[in-house]
Amino acid sequence: MYKTSLILILFLFSFPLFAQTDSTNIAFVAYWEEGDSYDYKVTKTKQKWKKEVLTENKIQSYNANFLVLKSTPTSYTIKWSFENDLNSNLNLDEDILKKISKNKNIDIIYKTSETGVFQEIVNWKEVSKLYKNIFDDIIKSYAKDEKGKEIKEALKPFQDIYNSKEGIEQLILKEIQYFHFPMGLEFDTKEIIEFEEEIPNMFGGNPIKANAKLFFEKVDTEEGFCIFKHEMTLDKEDTSRILAEVFAKMNLKSNELEKLMKEAVFLIEDKNIFEYFYYPGIPSKIVSLRESNIQVNNEDGKRIEKIEIELITYD
Repeated sequence: MYKTSLILILFLFSFPLFAQTDSTNIAFVAYWEEGDSYDYKVTKTKQKWKKEVLTENKIQSYNANFLVLKSTPTSYTIKWSFENDLNSNLNLDEDILKKISKNKNIDIIYKTSETGVFQEIVNWKEVSKLYKNIFDDIIKSYAKDEKGKEIKEALKPFQDIYNSKEGIEQLILKEIQYFHFPMGLEFDTKEIIEFEEEIPNMFGGNPIKANAKLFFEKVDTEEGFCIFKHEMTLDKEDTSRILAEVFAKMNLKSNELEKLMKEAVFLIEDKNIFEYFYYPGIPSKIVSLRESNIQVNNEDGKRIEKIEIELITYD
């Protein structure tokens, strides 16, 4: 998702485990039991514009399940099951889809702390091997087809990503990262909490600093329910630094550099809404929206990436 500097929050809102310290404070702590199961509908939307013309509009939905496999005094083991979504990126033929249907469902096993903070994937090697088998089946199926080379090239970045623990966490676990975003923290619901984040630098190099805030819109203590928002915008000074580094690599003259710095547009904004049952520590709905408007060097256009995670049923 992003790297968040929550040190300020942790110092200001550290709390005794398993207790609400104050009527205006909410502690997000996992009160889960083995066998707890929650079904979610996940919807992803990707839109791209090129010079104000919509060039891509992809919407995909699938169901996922959150299951508590094990509970100990110091940790939880969770299984997150979902349908793989390769076809949304590759547009595979129907017969190929049938061939790889045996691997349609993916199970991610991971651990959290006793408060529900995400720690690590347990079965990342198995997941990596599963995707490797899927990729091999696809490539073999298209070996003698005109689309073979195109499919192989399209699969290359996915093969690289799924070959490492870090890649799997970044691509597959985006939903899980939102799921666990507030866990292990306590917030004063009357305050606007401001902090610093870092997001990956699309041009390479150091991450880009961003300014974020978190605030509550609704708290229902009887139902153990709340709604809070998390918003983020890039830090202006750090954005200028990144642009200067990019243009410096282009060996521009001073007048050209000045012109590009004035004309460049590099904006990224996050607007996320969390509807959460803080007891027992389960989201009912999460809407994550990132809007990017980038007109720098060869990058030109606007993007919107939206993820909706909505509770369907629970046991």
